[in-house]
Amino acid sequence: MERRTLRTVAVVLLVVVAGCAGFASDEDTSPTDTPTAAVTATPTETAAPTPTTPEPERATYPAGWTDAGVGNTTLALDTHYRAVLAGPSATVRYRSREVGSEEGPGNETTLGMTYDTETERLYASLNGSDDHREVFFADGTLSRWSVRNETVVGRSSARFDRVVQSVDRRVLLSQLLLYRLDHDRTVERNGTTAFVYDVTGVYENALSHTYGSAEAGSGRVVVAESGRVLEVDTTVRYTGGNVTYTYTQTRLGSTTVDTPAWAQRE
Repeated sequence: MERRTLRTVAVVLLVVVAGCAGFASDEDTSPTDTPTAAVTATPTETAAPTPTTPEPERATYPAGWTDAGVGNTTLALDTHYRAVLAGPSATVRYRSREVGSEEGPGNETTLGMTYDTETERLYASLNGSDDHREVFFADGTLSRWSVRNETVVGRSSARFDRVVQSVDRRVLLSQLLLYRLDHDRTVERNGTTAFVYDVTGVYENALSHTYGSAEAGSGRVVVAESGRVLEVDTTVRYTGGNVTYTYTQTRLGSTTVDTPAWAQRE
């Protein structure tokens, strides 16, 4: 019930073989003058042990994940952000884009974010069809900038952990609730073990206000063993159009957060 409810709301918004040794006594207890023929013992053949094939180790998936994808959406999302906040720094890129539109360029939404968990600094740019804004966090203060109006539209005290989660949480939630997944392979990515999932379809109740009901999906989702979502690269067919989604976390440990020009003037 939680998965169904969350998905509807959000999308609308992995022989020890023992040998036996025998011995015979060398002591002669019955001496006799009559020689006797030596009796040669016939060794008993021991069947060779049948080699056993070791069972493959079962993959240990991040909390909230299984071999069939997301097992618990809330737990998977919380695991992702615990890994994010544990560091290191990273660069996030997200884009959703309508493709194959007969009416010219389709809708497009982009998000770019850089964050550094050591210095607790963050910058993000969010550009949608109705708004383009930037946010900057440093020294415990969150500032919001309207690109269209070229003015600061808000400034407030905030906590770094909450700011990091607020920028892309809705994006990730909607993505995790959208796809049917199947674990395809395990790889090395960014110096850590990662699970690659194939998109095998979409859930029946996935709905978009803009594009209608989701009908089919393809692509892949990559998750680090820590639970950090590293990549989403998919295409979804809706009743009202086709949309491609890309989400990546890259430059782990080598991202720096620069102060935007508008924040330097304040």
